[in-house]
Amino acid sequence: MDGTIADTELCGHRVAFNMAFKDFDLDWNWNESQYLDLLKISGGLNRIIHYRNKINSELDESQCSEIQERKRFHYKKLIQSGKIKVRDGVLRLINELYSSDIEQYIVTTSGRDSLDPFLKTSLSSQLNHFSGIITYEDVSRHKPFPDAYKLALKLSKQSYLNCIAIEDSTIGVEAAMAANLNCLLILPPWTSSNQKITKKANACLNSLGNFDNPSKLIYGKNLITSQVDFDYLTNIIN
Repeated sequence: MDGTIADTELCGHRVAFNMAFKDFDLDWNWNESQYLDLLKISGGLNRIIHYRNKINSELDESQCSEIQERKRFHYKKLIQSGKIKVRDGVLRLINELYSSDIEQYIVTTSGRDSLDPFLKTSLSSQLNHFSGIITYEDVSRHKPFPDAYKLALKLSKQSYLNCIAIEDSTIGVEAAMAANLNCLLILPPWTSSNQKITKKANACLNSLGNFDNPSKLIYGKNLITSQVDFDYLTNIIN
């Protein structure tokens, strides 16, 4: 979801976290560099707890949960303002796969409260294209553990050999691979040129691509056209 479908992290979640911290009179303020490092931790509440432990804050877990709830409030407002955009090629690919009768699942470590506002605005026309949505609340262990992807696989009743995950992070790729899934890594828009990129995915590109903004191959099988499409995804898993 975050990074793969939309550029939500730096312009959405990070901003909402900082607004929540201010509401609780905390002197925390995550800059872009800090937040990119915190993305190694899966799930918003887990990031708050990790940071609390790192700086030896006396906040208890109940207070951390309250901050996370407030963060969701601010994130919802940001979504409703229209500031969070869907990435290039996302709607095109969702529509193409739906037309080809391919089951699609959203598998995210975001909470349902954070996800729903985005789905009802930016993906409102594509909501019926998804066979299921798995969020933070649906599993006890989150990425890089494979639990969420295993649940999606179970619900789909498909063989893992016929499935592929599209991810944007190292922990996401690790989760998919641990579930024995093929995986396509689409680098998030905030990836820097000197950032270490995992080589564990089947293939890696800078975006799903559109006609006016072609995908760039980082590693893996060559594109068939200038963008990620049904034929390319089929080629990866075969």
